[in-house]
Amino acid sequence: MTATEQLPLIPERLPVLGALEDITLDHFPDNALLDGPPPTPQLVESIRRWGVLEPVLVRAVGGALDYGNPATLISGRRRIKAIRLLRDEYRETVRAISAAHPDQVLTDELHPGYRAAYERLRDFQRVPARVVSDPDGVLTDGRTEALLVMANAVRRDNPQADFKALAVLLDRYTREGLPENECLRRVASSTGLAVGTIKQRLRLLHLSAELQDDFLEGRLGYTVALQASRLGPEAQETLALKLDAGERATLDLVKEAKREAVREHQAGLFDGLPTGSDEGALVGNLGSAPLAERATRMIEQLRAIKLPIMQQAASLMADLAVALEQANEPPDLGPPEGPYPDFLGATPLPYVDVVPPEPEPEPAPPAPVKRTRRKKVTE
Repeated sequence: MTATEQLPLIPERLPVLGALEDITLDHFPDNALLDGPPPTPQLVESIRRWGVLEPVLVRAVGGALDYGNPATLISGRRRIKAIRLLRDEYRETVRAISAAHPDQVLTDELHPGYRAAYERLRDFQRVPARVVSDPDGVLTDGRTEALLVMANAVRRDNPQADFKALAVLLDRYTREGLPENECLRRVASSTGLAVGTIKQRLRLLHLSAELQDDFLEGRLGYTVALQASRLGPEAQETLALKLDAGERATLDLVKEAKREAVREHQAGLFDGLPTGSDEGALVGNLGSAPLAERATRMIEQLRAIKLPIMQQAASLMADLAVALEQANEPPDLGPPEGPYPDFLGATPLPYVDVVPPEPEPEPAPPAPVKRTRRKKVTE
């Protein structure tokens, strides 16, 4: 049995966490040796504005510390890549200004922007790091990998805190009288998030007060809350009652609450509408006020149901109501066209509806000649 196999994966003594130090960026492994995807634009913009808020963790094994060994790096791979992107960006800016003004002393008075770019270049030359000291371990004991997985597992998103913070920022800009698009743009500029991401997270403002409380207290997950924000008031109330009853918040529960709200709405759809026994319910009295109001109400109720078949039914009923109203009005035949004879004066002749003669039937086309198929001759 080797010495590595004898070491337990979890040490008996807790590792010692060292003090925060600024380590030169070049001491860490090259990007090609760092596993994982490139940094997101949000991470790059966050570091540009605020710096590295969470230090990189490096494991010191057996009393030795080697920043350049990827096997000792616990967390911070994307942060290192993001800092290198920013360093290269500001280095290129300084080089461009220097190339445009050769043989000159570069000062901020003569070359605006040079000092700011140079200061930024200096800021992104080092990385804040903390050392996890494990004097009893070795590089092949698997403890670095275990720490890496646990560090990524505990570092999770906090959509509840993000939602409250974004709502506060949006309210701040809204009270300044800015339009909505400008408010969203400023929130995006100050947080580094895309406008589309901010809109999606602020959609939770459409939740009812009860469901917002469930979300902020963790009883309603972000994905389920986002789907619930698309429900109407009745369906959200139904969902809140189900959560209060102890049911588990899932996407299926959101769909069930929506179906129940639709069924309840459809159950009272025809309440108060005229029936065959109601007075004034005859089709001929559709133009009367009570029945017209009831028909209008029914059409509005049908249009409130966002289903294609209900929308078509509402349109058909509206067309039918207009047609029946026109049918109940007396026809306005009007005077016949043409001048009146002088001996009749201004009094028109009574209008006579002359039935036009029926057209003669067209001759039937000749019957097609039936062709007889000739039998194949065989020799």
